[in-house]
Amino acid sequence: MRLSLSEVERAWLADPPRSLARIATVDAHGMPHVVPGGWSYDAASEELVLGGRDVLRTRRARHVRETGVAAVIIDGMAPGGPGWSPWAFQARGRARLDESAGTIRVSCDQVTSWGLDAHIATTTTEPSSNPN
Repeated sequence: MRLSLSEVERAWLADPPRSLARIATVDAHGMPHVVPGGWSYDAASEELVLGGRDVLRTRRARHVRETGVAAVIIDGMAPGGPGWSPWAFQARGRARLDESAGTIRVSCDQVTSWGLDAHIATTTTEPSSNPN
């Protein structure tokens, strides 16, 4: 686990695959809660932005209000590779509600990842679908 993003992680976050995140929060008593959800990355603040329908009215938003922390994992399988080729990005950190945008923002305070470089290699070597 690192306390900052690596260059591979920055490159992956700049052009991520279409995938769901798993968002983990805990309530004030330490009871965990995990849900899938949409996400994007704000490079300027180095925060994951977690969206969805009525986010501010969800249990995960209530937990963020109570505890101010969350964890997010985004994972999948590398396309076209032989055998088992998983990749994952995990961030844990301070979390806050962005009331105006209706999202939860999670700082990448502690980061772990694996297999992202293989995913970047496959997406940059695939032929363009643009015929021009």
